[in-house]
Amino acid sequence: DEPEKSGEKIMKQTIILIIVLAVLIIGYGSIYIINEAEQAVVTQFGKPVGGAITDAGLHFKTPIIQTVIKFDKRILEWDGSANEIPTLDNKYIFIDAFARWRISDALQFYKSAKNELLAQSRLDDILDGAVRDEIANRTLVEIIRSSDRVMAIQDVESSSVNINDQIIEDLTAEGARLKIIESILESVSTRLLDLNMGIEILDVQLKRINYNNQVQEQVFNRMISGQNQIAEKYRAQGQGKKQEILGM
Repeated sequence: DEPEKSGEKIMKQTIILIIVLAVLIIGYGSIYIINEAEQAVVTQFGKPVGGAITDAGLHFKTPIIQTVIKFDKRILEWDGSANEIPTLDNKYIFIDAFARWRISDALQFYKSAKNELLAQSRLDDILDGAVRDEIANRTLVEIIRSSDRVMAIQDVESSSVNINDQIIEDLTAEGARLKIIESILESVSTRLLDLNMGIEILDVQLKRINYNNQVQEQVFNRMISGQNQIAEKYRAQGQGKKQEILGM
């Protein structure tokens, strides 16, 4: 009888252990944690269930059949590659832009983009297109100008942007660069709203503007010419002063 009782005891302990393990596995599978920098969508057999979870803390789901997909709630960066774009006055320049964006609706984001990698790819097309369209409708002077300061004559003479004897009035356009950025931001925001991607663009900036070789050569030649003109003016003033002193 003793071996039989011992066998039954071992059997009961094994069953209890299996039940405990099953409860632990099911319990662990039904709990998930969202931290302050995350938001999530719960899916069941690949389809989202309920709305987006944005509150940090402990949450519950149906184990095994439901899956939690987490997304970043922080501000994300988009950094485009430098593209050569023709301006309205037919000057080819390299524009390097970047933007900051965030996932504003995790549920809609999951439905339309699935993940951040695909979202970045979609943003490549949208942002690059908006930047290209805006640059193509602006002159070179408008693009490189970033303040409202009215340029003095000596500034114009030595300016690296005045490569085709642009008139001074062109250089007094108020905040042209800011208007370009605002226009790009508005265009992208409207496009994303139409696509309903659950993405919000917070900021767009032109990180770097480079001239291509042809334009760069014109710029340097113009700078050299401008500096030579200024030097000649001072030489003439010096010669005049010299003659005035000698004649005294």
